[in-house]
Amino acid sequence: MKKAFIWVLSLLVVVSGSFAVGRFYQQHQSSHVDERSSELDNGFRPADYPGETRSFVIFICAYNNGAFLEKTLRSVFSQLYDNYRLIYIDDGSTDGSFELARDCINRSGHASRAAFVHNDQRLGMLVNLDRAVKVCKDQEIVIILHGQDWLAHEWVLHHLNQYYADPDLWLTYGQYREFPAYRMGIARNYQLSEWKTIRQSSFMANHLPTFYAALFKRIKESDLIFQGAFLPEGAELAMLLPMLEMSQDHFQFIPEILSISNQRASALENRDIQVQCERYVRSLKPYSPLPTLHLESEEEPDIDLKEEA
Repeated sequence: MKKAFIWVLSLLVVVSGSFAVGRFYQQHQSSHVDERSSELDNGFRPADYPGETRSFVIFICAYNNGAFLEKTLRSVFSQLYDNYRLIYIDDGSTDGSFELARDCINRSGHASRAAFVHNDQRLGMLVNLDRAVKVCKDQEIVIILHGQDWLAHEWVLHHLNQYYADPDLWLTYGQYREFPAYRMGIARNYQLSEWKTIRQSSFMANHLPTFYAALFKRIKESDLIFQGAFLPEGAELAMLLPMLEMSQDHFQFIPEILSISNQRASALENRDIQVQCERYVRSLKPYSPLPTLHLESEEEPDIDLKEEA
């Protein structure tokens, strides 16, 4: 009788302990879900076997990046992916970058896939980007790579193609590491609270942004103009904020490291002008989400990039 009582008591202890552990696990999971639910994650994930190799256009606007441009170009031409081309614009460099970049491209064995443009005077990133995207087909995916940065590894384009296997994805931005410390970057998903006021929130999408050319072409040109000319600073903020808003359910933060952000490059921006441009962009009326994105233009623009730039 005593043994039976001890056995029943032991059973009750085990059951109650299991219940407590289960309840703790449920509460832990619930709090984890609540924490995650505060993030804006549209749930796009890389496909193991993409059905096609999409066409990428890597856009580089470089100014006096002679110390790093060879590393930047090598990271592009080392990609284990064939369906891409490069638009490289030297924006009036004065340090010999133009000649060095020209030689690097010609020696690379990939000159046939590169459009190389040299501006006699500095025009600014936004002018060059606007002209470059206008000569892209709507269904081409544009990748913005800063002239002093480089792609993290040779599988970057392959990995992006895995994400873009989902036709509902229109825009991405990714994680990065800082050079020379190789610290992890601060890129992340937007919080839902930030998204509601994205024009006033911290800007998260400035590292290796990618997007369909068709999406960029939906930006009003007047929103890129400040005091009668294209914005001289804050180019990525000016064009990515409206694209993020238009692609509200169709963009994705990629947590894998896609690029190396070079912190040694000198900051060339005029801080006062930069602040003015940022305030102007954030003051503009937000864009409404697009119900769909048409990737086929009725007629592709006939623009010679070299003549335009």
